[in-house]
Amino acid sequence: MTYNKAMWIKLVNLSAILFVASFLRFWQLGIVPVGVTHDELGYIYNSYSIAKTGRNVFGEFLPFLTWLNQAGWPFLPVPIYFSVPFFWLFGLSATVGRLPSALLGVMDVLLLYILVKQIFNKTGLALLAAFFLAISPWHMHFSRSAYDPNFALFFYLLGITVFIYEVKRKKLPLFSSLSFLIAIFTYRAINVVFLPLVIILAWYGITVLRAKRKQVVIFFLGVFFVIVSLLFVVATNGNRYIADASIVDEAKMQEEIDTQIRDAQGPLFLRRLFLNKPMYIVNKLRENYVKAYSPEFLFLFTEPSKIYSIWSRGRIYFLDLPFIILGIAYLYKINKSAASFTVLLVLIGGLPGMLGGFPYSARNFFLSAVFPILSAAGVLYLLKKIATKQLRIITIVVLATSYMYVFGGYLFDYYGRYALYGGEAWAKSLRDISLIIVQNKQKYNKIIVGTTSFGDLMQYAFYARVSPLAVQRAWSERDKDYRESFSIENVIFVQGCVNYRKEELPSFEKYRNVLYIVHENCHKFATPSGIIKDYPGNTIWKVYRLGVI
Repeated sequence: MTYNKAMWIKLVNLSAILFVASFLRFWQLGIVPVGVTHDELGYIYNSYSIAKTGRNVFGEFLPFLTWLNQAGWPFLPVPIYFSVPFFWLFGLSATVGRLPSALLGVMDVLLLYILVKQIFNKTGLALLAAFFLAISPWHMHFSRSAYDPNFALFFYLLGITVFIYEVKRKKLPLFSSLSFLIAIFTYRAINVVFLPLVIILAWYGITVLRAKRKQVVIFFLGVFFVIVSLLFVVATNGNRYIADASIVDEAKMQEEIDTQIRDAQGPLFLRRLFLNKPMYIVNKLRENYVKAYSPEFLFLFTEPSKIYSIWSRGRIYFLDLPFIILGIAYLYKINKSAASFTVLLVLIGGLPGMLGGFPYSARNFFLSAVFPILSAAGVLYLLKKIATKQLRIITIVVLATSYMYVFGGYLFDYYGRYALYGGEAWAKSLRDISLIIVQNKQKYNKIIVGTTSFGDLMQYAFYARVSPLAVQRAWSERDKDYRESFSIENVIFVQGCVNYRKEELPSFEKYRNVLYIVHENCHKFATPSGIIKDYPGNTIWKVYRLGVI
């Protein structure tokens, strides 16, 4: 086969893989998932607000660090500013909000191909690894949402790939350092893997790629700058930056330790020797780290959150299990250094979940790009072990059919089941409420939505295409006197039930007519005019159409 023909075949195969990755990430992107979560909306609407006004929803001008935890919303700047041009071009919608993540998801597939080709120099392995990432349930799930882990994974892969390219080509590792710097402003889990990754890259660059002294010096200067930047972020935001990522609840930990000591037998000093805070923390870290690699998480049930998982299956296909094991052996057979590099990436991928606990799917998302390498290697190892051409063809047909079946099963679960039963996890009922408000806004003197928050107001602003200026004004002029409330024109969002001490329906004497929407646990004795249910039929919201009482 000539060189040009081989290159043409490789490009055709890679283009086909990227087409598959694109189709799976763009098809019905704004429809499935069926709603937009508050976390997604935090990125989407803040980006839209900055695109239109230069200010976030809290009214801060081009914020970079100060609003990371404003009102308890820990959003980092890169996903938001990365998305701003999309809102300049296309306007506000769920499709546009998720489009940057979907595009980066496709680019992840390309980067994985380049990375595997660089370290193993095996085109077949690189193509198959890229294909497995393209159809990965774990990767598809997150690249079809506006969540930050997918932004972090892109810059994580970009930094590694560019570093290897720079060292190999005897260039200074400047762009890889820049990529890692951007990465720490995408998702906080990257901070946990950064230093272990630096050690791995330093080992690989110095001992395998034979990096020059100047390259090593520049690399560590870049690392130093990234660390200083991270420390500045932590110092600026204080404990708020890591508050919700800690595995240790001091009060709960002490209560559990005291209970264990009371229930145990033996001398008190012996019980305290083995039942104490350091051992509690060590056990919790060990438990969290091992769970990230457990069969239950990877192949069977994932985790409880409906946002991050489809309960009927794991993060990767069960069919991958034997090939992952075979793949490790095959990689060590063809290139020990590159195999060790890959395995080390697997080992550090579970560190964010170890420190932060649930949700493992998001915090350990870096693993989603490494397991496809092992699966691909395992499949190739199996095929190489088959001696006869005829049996190899039969094996390929069986494997292709098997993967088509499990992949088809995932698509059926995602579009045919998860899109329905997972709707409420993606705030579908808040979409329904928002559309009801839009349809009835001119018919009522006042629309009051109880048991809500500023995030719920943003849901309405998103679906009603409310100007970001109005949202900023709602935040700055919020009523804090009795129960915090937010207003946009004649629509009021109130925390808690109105007249929450009464079971009967509240009256609104000063308004001519009122549309009152409230959570189902309010006003148990009052019959609503309508109800909003989730997919299984549970009442989530009650709607009251009221005149003067």
